[in-house]
Amino acid sequence: MGINREARVMTFRPMPLLSVLTLISLGILIMLGHWQYDRYATKMANPTLNEAVQESGAIEVEIDGSSTANAQLVYGFADSEPIWRRYVPGIDVLTGETVLVMVEATGGPQPVQVAVSDFAGNRSFDGFVTEKSASLSSFGSNDDPENNVWYAFNPTRMAERLGLEGTPAIAEPVILTVRNAANLSQTRQTLNPYAFAKPMDPLPPERHFGYALTWWGMALGLIGVYVALHRAQGRLKF
Repeated sequence: MGINREARVMTFRPMPLLSVLTLISLGILIMLGHWQYDRYATKMANPTLNEAVQESGAIEVEIDGSSTANAQLVYGFADSEPIWRRYVPGIDVLTGETVLVMVEATGGPQPVQVAVSDFAGNRSFDGFVTEKSASLSSFGSNDDPENNVWYAFNPTRMAERLGLEGTPAIAEPVILTVRNAANLSQTRQTLNPYAFAKPMDPLPPERHFGYALTWWGMALGLIGVYVALHRAQGRLKF
């Protein structure tokens, strides 16, 4: 007895406009995924923390404990976390020049006031002494000099608040100590993105890898929607 088996053939009638738009969108999503993955690979290949320290110089500064001013608080980011960097006046022991010293930072969106005298004494660290000019704020907030709060880095006006004249150089440590705003006794250390002449991207490499997976996942999801829509319209049959 013979058995008739009907051959199954897939038929596909693509919708022209939808197909074109889908291909364009797929190309954009895949390109964005590759871009983020390239950022991830580039950051993973960057010098390690130890190598960054080796490229810096040894700095020793003396901070005057007789100052009655408060540290100047500058908003920024480290490891994608909002921080407030604390700058106080000091003397570069090697050169004798006055510098603004970034001593530490506090995490969290709100600044925590602290007196300059709390940092009195000599400090030694690996870092850079650089000349920095005033910059524009990119955070959409206005500076509040009366409360020592700055969203745009302005060494001249910060120096005025500290009782200094002119525009001092800036002493930036390579290793940044970040205090927990809710518990100042808790600290962590990370690479200081503001110690280098070229601003560093504050996003850690793992974040870029996550973004790459997100873009590629959206591309796969778009393919799934495209196939499902054609099946629902009877344009794709198996």
